[in-house]
Amino acid sequence: MFNKKVLVITALLLVIFMTLVACSSQQTDTGTEPVESTEEGKADEEVAEEGKSTSSLRPEGVPEDFPNKEITYIYPFGPGSIQDAYIRILFEKAKEMEGWKHGLVINYMEGASGKIAWNALANAQPDGYTIGFTPSAMLVPSVAEADEVDFGYDKYDYVFNMMSDPGAIDSEYETLQDLVEAAKQNPGKITVGVTSTVGQEGLTMAMLEMETGADFNVVAFESEAEIMAGVIGGHLDAFCLNVGDTMTFVENNQIKVLATGDDERSQFLPDVPTYKESGYNVRQVNMRAVGGPKGMPEPIRQYLENVLIAASQHPDVIKQVEELKIPVDTLTGEEVKERFGEIYQSLLDLWEVSPWQ
Repeated sequence: MFNKKVLVITALLLVIFMTLVACSSQQTDTGTEPVESTEEGKADEEVAEEGKSTSSLRPEGVPEDFPNKEITYIYPFGPGSIQDAYIRILFEKAKEMEGWKHGLVINYMEGASGKIAWNALANAQPDGYTIGFTPSAMLVPSVAEADEVDFGYDKYDYVFNMMSDPGAIDSEYETLQDLVEAAKQNPGKITVGVTSTVGQEGLTMAMLEMETGADFNVVAFESEAEIMAGVIGGHLDAFCLNVGDTMTFVENNQIKVLATGDDERSQFLPDVPTYKESGYNVRQVNMRAVGGPKGMPEPIRQYLENVLIAASQHPDVIKQVEELKIPVDTLTGEEVKERFGEIYQSLLDLWEVSPWQ
């Protein structure tokens, strides 16, 4: 039975993450926060205003006044993450480039490890004025809890992929091996912060447990910022997040990443070994996409894809990306749909054989 569980979890993680290389201040669940324009940006908007309807990025069929109100972006966790910062940067530049009078309002809809927000997004009006964060990690609960949630692979129209980010494990211990050994010697005592116990991070820790016999106390938090504060403040022994969540803290010498989750070392942490180099056959990479509810008008979906990808290629944005060390991996909505579809089908197949918990 133990070997069977190892095999199932190993296969599950391989299916989820092998396809990804190629190709989280508290707010209430109705809280919103607008992305403000800079004065320079406002000036540029006024210049662009006259020609907005003839933008080369605007497909035929998009209303000339779109957007005629703020676009709501549903984010499943609290503020402070790298993808939170990046979507702000992209929309501010898109607003400037296209001469929009309206921008983005972020709704930090926390709770239930993301499921509240993903349900809300799937049930939103598909008019292009509500989009949200749809990472590959949401596919796991969409299969495991299919009878309890409204979201899933086929419940969204995907706009584009922002980044693909390797996993990262941090602790006061010197090495990942030391952390694992501590969890073996002190079962249930080593507390690890994650944003979801049944998502990518939780499955990564489960795989480490199954492979090594370690017993971690894995605790889910509503935001990466809460987890960071817990580790830095000494209230958590470790975290399992992603490289993009860690870089500012690494540069400020507030944390030390023990290992990263891709097959190759992170370009941002070249001196940090991978999980595999540390001796564990575990892989963790998160694909972070943007999508909207199923049924969005295709011209509007395409327009959002066009302007956000164009914004990602603007020199101003590229400079900010380099400064913030954002692991950008820009993909079209169709590419996201294809890759998510492969992952989703494989998860369904595995669930039929041996459901995971």
